[in-house]
Amino acid sequence: MKKNLSLLILVLLLAAVPFLVQGSYIVSLLLLMLVYVILTTGLNLVTGFCGQFSFAQGAFFGIGAYTAGIMSRDLGTGFWVHLPAGMIITGLCGLLLGVPALRLKGHFLAIVTIAFQTIVYLGLVQWTSFTGGQNGLPVEPVGDVSLFGAHLFTIDGLRANYWLILTATVVLVAVAERLVKSRLGREWVAVRDDEVLASAIGLNATRAKLTAFVASAAFAGAAGVLMAHYMGNIAPDDYTIWISCTIVAMMIIGGKGSFYGPILGVALLTLLPEMLGDWARYRMLFFGVLLILAIALMPEGIAGRVRKLRATKEAQA
Repeated sequence: MKKNLSLLILVLLLAAVPFLVQGSYIVSLLLLMLVYVILTTGLNLVTGFCGQFSFAQGAFFGIGAYTAGIMSRDLGTGFWVHLPAGMIITGLCGLLLGVPALRLKGHFLAIVTIAFQTIVYLGLVQWTSFTGGQNGLPVEPVGDVSLFGAHLFTIDGLRANYWLILTATVVLVAVAERLVKSRLGREWVAVRDDEVLASAIGLNATRAKLTAFVASAAFAGAAGVLMAHYMGNIAPDDYTIWISCTIVAMMIIGGKGSFYGPILGVALLTLLPEMLGDWARYRMLFFGVLLILAIALMPEGIAGRVRKLRATKEAQA
């Protein structure tokens, strides 16, 4: 109860930020952090809880965004169609990528996901008749929101998009938590801890791994649709392997296999470039150094280390 109250207060404070700060810089930064929270939460499902390595989250992010752009251009549809469509299409792509996970493990699987990321990026760049190539595609804002024909409000501009993405983030993080605490989530954890033992006691490891990839991809697809409608224009360079590497770094440094570890990683690695000033152009170098240090000195991440220290303190009390 106390935990839920704290989370509610945090969400209300985040919702109030546009009224508490002047200018758009802080709101834009928080909006970007929220998108990364969706991406890292999705990656955490397949890697942190199911133990399947993936460097393809940036590709799914792009597939979701281009689903919105292409449907908007060719079908004239809007955000409320694009969001479920983007999640379904990226989920199916996740299912396709999950098939190699049935035979590959560890760094071999990671290499396959890197190849998938590269193929998607090259497809976005070179299939110009479909994706627009390097020119990208325009995406209309979310626009008017109506209920039973009555206009409620319009989502257009930074504040409205921030509240929309905040709402989506809260919903998706809550869905992720429910998934992990369900029977399916317990199967993911069992496969992560010992796949052979999990299969021996009758758990369906194939279903567990495939559903983890589907859920992870669907989360990235939702983030892609949200970001595409906010930005108003999408281009292939927004969905490179560096995006996937950044998401992986955020998850590992924050602490994979926990709900709030990746969120800590997002906050740290999003704010770090802002603190580097003129050195911000070397942010990937700093990210790499932090990732190496985290793996070498704190493999459980920030959340895992805090959990260990708390358990030690309780044992000594």
